[in-house]
Amino acid sequence: MAEFYFDIQGIDLMLDRLERIEHETEAKLELTLTKLATKIVFDAKKLAPLDSGDLEAALVVDEVKTVLRRKYIDFGNSPEVDDYAVVQHEGFRKTSKGTVVYMTPGEKTQSKGPHKGYLPGKKYLENAIAINESLILTEIALALDS
Repeated sequence: MAEFYFDIQGIDLMLDRLERIEHETEAKLELTLTKLATKIVFDAKKLAPLDSGDLEAALVVDEVKTVLRRKYIDFGNSPEVDDYAVVQHEGFRKTSKGTVVYMTPGEKTQSKGPHKGYLPGKKYLENAIAINESLILTEIALALDS
């Protein structure tokens, strides 16, 4: 029986190049996710209700994480203001007796004025994401287009 074998020259170079492309794409994606999260948090600070400024100061961007080859970035408020941030974002709270109390923007919040078509107050983080939605889709597509 005849034996056949062949040798592909340059396969190591091709594999090295593919690996380099993968690392470059991952780095570009991480940079893009961080840039986008920073932009969203900037807009969220402009839209956050204002009292003492603690909520604005607590809006942060975390590092890019990878889980099962899936990349993501956390951003929003820091944990020490969780309860307050949720109440302010949703625009209402429940008392211990179960009564719903709706929040209205105070004088300081109203004095901030609109930002990119949205008024500061409730849904400040959700609205900041909406402001940047088309930018997010465009920038991620560019980062993945190597």
